[in-house]
Amino acid sequence: MTDTTALSDESGRAQEPLRLAVTLDDPFMWRGAGFPAGYDPDVVLGRLCDAFERYRVPEVYAFTSTAPVEDHPHWLSALDRWTARGHHVAAHTHSHASLNWTDVPSYVADLDRNLELLEPWLAKAPTRYFRYAFDMWGDTRDKTDRVQTHLARRGLLPAPITHWFYDVQFLVAYLRTLSTGDTEAAAWVRRRFAETAVDALRNQAAAAREVFGRQPPHIALIHGTPIAADAYAEVLAAYAAAGVQFVTLEEAMSDPANQIVPPTVTRYFRNSTQKWAEHAGIGVADTPPRILNDVQRCCPVEGMTESDLLGPALVAAALAVGSEPVATDLDWNPAADA
Repeated sequence: MTDTTALSDESGRAQEPLRLAVTLDDPFMWRGAGFPAGYDPDVVLGRLCDAFERYRVPEVYAFTSTAPVEDHPHWLSALDRWTARGHHVAAHTHSHASLNWTDVPSYVADLDRNLELLEPWLAKAPTRYFRYAFDMWGDTRDKTDRVQTHLARRGLLPAPITHWFYDVQFLVAYLRTLSTGDTEAAAWVRRRFAETAVDALRNQAAAAREVFGRQPPHIALIHGTPIAADAYAEVLAAYAAAGVQFVTLEEAMSDPANQIVPPTVTRYFRNSTQKWAEHAGIGVADTPPRILNDVQRCCPVEGMTESDLLGPALVAAALAVGSEPVATDLDWNPAADA
């Protein structure tokens, strides 16, 4: 069963409600890693909207990479139904390549292509937000500064991630369970998905409190995937049971902890909380979550490893900006069990 113990400080005293803005990345998934039978952007976004309505999650921004719509242009209409239900669209690059892997001119050209495709929906949003692909802001400060300058020129505000739980790593196992029809394994993956989300929020919130001496509002990430469609409602239920207060991204972004770029430059897979913690010399417990070792072993199917299912998308993203992926940047799996 998911642990819904209220978030508390080290003494066990209940804290003030933890404010959490939910954000969505990649509602079209990725070129080279598409949807299985029975799922598409309309299905996934519709189920997520139902979950957001049930748990009163307000005005979720969908940070949308757009390369998949070159093959499926009709998918863009899913954004009309998304916004009609009270949510918003934000920029996220076209190809979903890491800034680490390419030069600034190629990156901003890819971003501008994303803006061109999304402008009808960006224009409707209260704020013009952008999110770096992989939340990777560049492996040098010069790269970051030059892209930030371009964002300012285009009227875009970069929105970080402060809480994630490696949800895409659960997707790989879940796709295997769908392909085999193993309903028992699928249910196990969904349970671990929700449990890990709450544990990760607890651990990342604890690190943030230690860094800042207070608890800023957090910005959560979920991707627009089949497992999110099928299991994110349980995640939201667990967050709510743990005392989370859902807020808008604008409210979360009003806090200086989410406006100021962390003073850590890294090429690795780190969200904003992890970067601030690294700068302060503070560890973030169970990150990446050790349960991912068990998830990776769940329902093995030949030809459906993480490399098989996600590797083509990484290659396609990098090739689109004239580069190749650097796999060691993506250290999103825990050390193997002894």
